[in-house]
Amino acid sequence: MTTLLKEEYEHYQSIREDLAKEHAGKYVAIKGTEVLGFYSDYMAVARNLYPEYKQGTVFIQEIRSGRDAHVGIIHTPGIVLTK
Repeated sequence: MTTLLKEEYEHYQSIREDLAKEHAGKYVAIKGTEVLGFYSDYMAVARNLYPEYKQGTVFIQEIRSGRDAHVGIIHTPGIVLTK
């Protein structure tokens, strides 16, 4: 694994099961070890965070638990228009 978003990924893994208890199926955004928020879908995260944070600097993951947590999902974001 590269160092890009490694801290965020490891933090997510350490809190994943706890997050899944209340937020399963939602998307979480993490910067460093700070949870920035929970969202209904990837584009909601992008619209809310990319104006403030450069794309690729925030870890975004759909929250899953157990065996479902190990399913890889690759997201290709659309263009996010800001005002």
